[in-house]
Amino acid sequence: MTASDMPIDQPASGPDPTAEAPVPEVGVPGPEAGAPEEEEKRRRRRAILLLFLLGLLAGLILLTIWYLLFRQPLPVPLPPLPDLQLPGYSTSIYGPTNPTGVAVTPSGDRIYVTDTSGDRITYIFDAGGTQIGTMAPPPETGAEHVPVYVAIDPLTGEVYVTDRPTGSIYIYDSDGRYQRPFAPVAPIPGWQPLAVAFDKAGLLYVTDQSGASPKVEVFDRTGTVVRTLGETDGLTYANGVAIDDAGLVYVTDSNNGRLLVFDASGTVVGRIGRGAGSGNLGLPRGIAIDGDRTFVVDSSGQGALLYRTLQPEQTRPDYVGFFGGHGTADGLFAFPMGAAVDDRGRVYVADTANGRVQVWSY
Repeated sequence: MTASDMPIDQPASGPDPTAEAPVPEVGVPGPEAGAPEEEEKRRRRRAILLLFLLGLLAGLILLTIWYLLFRQPLPVPLPPLPDLQLPGYSTSIYGPTNPTGVAVTPSGDRIYVTDTSGDRITYIFDAGGTQIGTMAPPPETGAEHVPVYVAIDPLTGEVYVTDRPTGSIYIYDSDGRYQRPFAPVAPIPGWQPLAVAFDKAGLLYVTDQSGASPKVEVFDRTGTVVRTLGETDGLTYANGVAIDDAGLVYVTDSNNGRLLVFDASGTVVGRIGRGAGSGNLGLPRGIAIDGDRTFVVDSSGQGALLYRTLQPEQTRPDYVGFFGGHGTADGLFAFPMGAAVDDRGRVYVADTANGRVQVWSY
């Protein structure tokens, strides 16, 4: 059969080069748009990223709520402190007329300061020195109140304030709400509590000026006296008490111008005396211990002395140095009294006659 014999309507074999290519329907991706599987993978990746960001946001919200509820700083590793160096002046906190006692939480987020004149209350400050509350004595008709020294119970966070005129220790919650008086199980005639401190186990140490022989009473959690210290050592106005990690008890015997260190049996195992020599004391008041650092405030010396906590086989703590001096400028003192430390290396000194609490740090 020749070409002329073929039917007119029968196409020649093979594709027609003149025919138009089929046009894809609108919305239907052509081969160059990528396979549907790739688009599905992209959607999954976007969904995973969105879920991750939502989870991160939820975590931040929960951390913020936790902080606001419990008022504790987020845990941050603390850098090691320099070995037995003197701290430097950092800042001052103002408010009380005559700040005397000072206590601070381990994190430094709450600072409690007693005022022995003016309003005669205890102030509460945050870490930045902003006043966030006060602690007023219980409303007793006709009673004169003078808060003197203050300490924080390490087990409950409650705050103990000694009140010399009423012979009382008043207990508050951490926000300053009055809870109850501290009452020894066996009443102590003429009790005159002055300095107050806790050890890590929660035993309460109180310097008592009553009777012919002032002493340090150690109370357990029930309020029972478990032992006494210094009753035969002629204490006169013990204005400070602190306990080191080894359980040794440091007492500033103010009017005798000395620091005594007692072991658990009540034996004096170390001391620093009065004198003009390097490291000697004049009128020691507040005391605070931070690991192997012992800070003693000296009112007549107008500053604070730093010692290494008493080491085995020693009878006198090693003297490191003095910081302060008399005056009104930053870093100078006028009749300083109380002392406290936090876990971040900061030292708080009640600069009484200057009406402020100085903060020193490393």
